[in-house]
Amino acid sequence: MKTLLPILILLCAGIIAAFQIMLKPEPNEIAPIRPITSVEIIEVQPTTVQLTIMSQGTLLPTVETDLIAEVSGRVIEVADNFRAGNHFKKNDVLIKIDPTDYEAAAATREADLANAELKLAQEQALAQQAEADWLALGTGEASDLTLRKPQLKQAMAMVKSAQAALNKARRDIERTQIIAPYNGIVLNKNVDLGQFVITNPSNPLARIYATQSAEVRLPITEQEASFLDRDSEEPSSVTLTQKNNDVDVNWIAPLVRIEDNINPSSRLLYAVARIQSPFNTTVNDHILRRGTFLSAEIEGRSIQNVYSLPRYALRGSDTVYVLTSENTLQTRTIGIVKSDAKQVIINSGLEPGDRVATSPIAYYIEGMPVEIIDQENTQ
Repeated sequence: MKTLLPILILLCAGIIAAFQIMLKPEPNEIAPIRPITSVEIIEVQPTTVQLTIMSQGTLLPTVETDLIAEVSGRVIEVADNFRAGNHFKKNDVLIKIDPTDYEAAAATREADLANAELKLAQEQALAQQAEADWLALGTGEASDLTLRKPQLKQAMAMVKSAQAALNKARRDIERTQIIAPYNGIVLNKNVDLGQFVITNPSNPLARIYATQSAEVRLPITEQEASFLDRDSEEPSSVTLTQKNNDVDVNWIAPLVRIEDNINPSSRLLYAVARIQSPFNTTVNDHILRRGTFLSAEIEGRSIQNVYSLPRYALRGSDTVYVLTSENTLQTRTIGIVKSDAKQVIINSGLEPGDRVATSPIAYYIEGMPVEIIDQENTQ
């Protein structure tokens, strides 16, 4: 009996536990409620867009020249305005070299020319006399030597040589004065009063540049070069901007050319804008100077039937989220003509009236339902 009592107790406990499990109420199944994401949208429409290219560059003179001494000698005069940064005018005498030796050489060449002309006059007279004598006394055909033709030809050549030597001597005198070839500014000078200079192209007397015009070389990619209208007779307009004490100063310049050489290191082309009289013209009391850094906006060609979206509407490199008629999202691959930090121009992948989601979406699922926040903005 004592042996069966524990077994009966365990059996009763098991039966009671089994009844409790069988009679336990089943829990109600509750489906999770997924919150609907709210998004802002832009309803797109095809439009015409004026393409622009952003770049930057340094303003440099169109013409920049090394002044080289064409004759040797001592500098006896330097113009007062011939200093780095100073302006000068065309035909100003910037440097004068001692002309004494060259004037003496010119006088010698004048004497040589006079002697040659005298010799020519004598030979002409002798040739006339020889021809008369032969006509009076000679028979047959006279030789050139008899008629003194070689002697006359030699005398004429000596006159020509003497004249050329005199012209060179006179040019050397003119070259003792270094004359400004244009209106310009002195960039730097390497000579001063009393210095002896020689004719050496590797040692220029100074470097100057013209104030008539200046150019800005603007680096662009090959794709950006395709945005420019090269067939137009009118050059594209370039807005050049200089930031001066947080104030933007703008100059408008034409795009004069596109260099068709690709830089092998940067793989870029260069578009060149030209400003007329940049170093003499002021805009709002601001003047341009050589070496000024300028940002540029280059006017490109117009393209039709494209879509414009803000840059933040892109998802990845070439996709957007488009709302279906049931207000669900689907991924759409697009063709991009041009994009920058603010805007993207699209030429394929969208249809008129498509609604593009622009809000950030943390967790995207294809076909997920959304709620529209704003449907006023259209592009």
